[in-house]
Amino acid sequence: MKLYFRPFPGLTIVTLVMLAILIWLGTWQYHRLQWKTGLLAEIESSLTAPPVTSFSEIQDALRDDSPIDFRRIDILAEHLKFDIPIRRFTAENRDVSWRLYSPVSQGGINAFVGFEVIHDTTEPVGKTPGPVRVVGYIRMVREKNKLRVKSTPDQNRWFNFNPYPDTHNWADKVTGGADMRFYIDSVPGAVDAESLPIKRPEIRNNHFDYMLTWYGLALVLLIIYAVLHKREGRFGVKA
Repeated sequence: MKLYFRPFPGLTIVTLVMLAILIWLGTWQYHRLQWKTGLLAEIESSLTAPPVTSFSEIQDALRDDSPIDFRRIDILAEHLKFDIPIRRFTAENRDVSWRLYSPVSQGGINAFVGFEVIHDTTEPVGKTPGPVRVVGYIRMVREKNKLRVKSTPDQNRWFNFNPYPDTHNWADKVTGGADMRFYIDSVPGAVDAESLPIKRPEIRNNHFDYMLTWYGLALVLLIIYAVLHKREGRFGVKA
């Protein structure tokens, strides 16, 4: 018994190229699966952690690369003078509005907090400086992405929370500067952070299915390749 194989040159080249692409796509989805699974695990650990009670805890977590996004927070802080709050576009449950952010200080650390939501385009006056209780959720500032909607700083219209000093010098307007790695979404009327519901984001993780799809297509391609050669008598076993 002897196995023989006489491949079609053109078909073989095309098949190898397509096979390489399919395997690369499947492997890429595998790495995406690993990353997304780890991300969801980090978010879950942050969601269920005890509420933060100081900005210094947030900085310690950031320094240690510990999960902090979506974690609950309950602190007493000092509202700083900030004439024009940052207006950030938001759309939750089909409710299109603008959330207003202004700075607070606690323990010598400044950060932006979203206190109220408006549905018009008027420019409100900044809040009066003084003590304020902040109860809500910690959010991480996302890195810049060219694919996201562009903000217009001159009109104070922000589609992502990205008031970096190099874009419009917003941080320079805050006494002492602000930590621009995170911000706070407060919950008006909340009694304390313990009573807040866990805010679990909707993040899909379909990469396992995508990975199987690409690897499955690669296997089908090999089967078709073998069947075509078998039909033409170029692949088989001789006695």
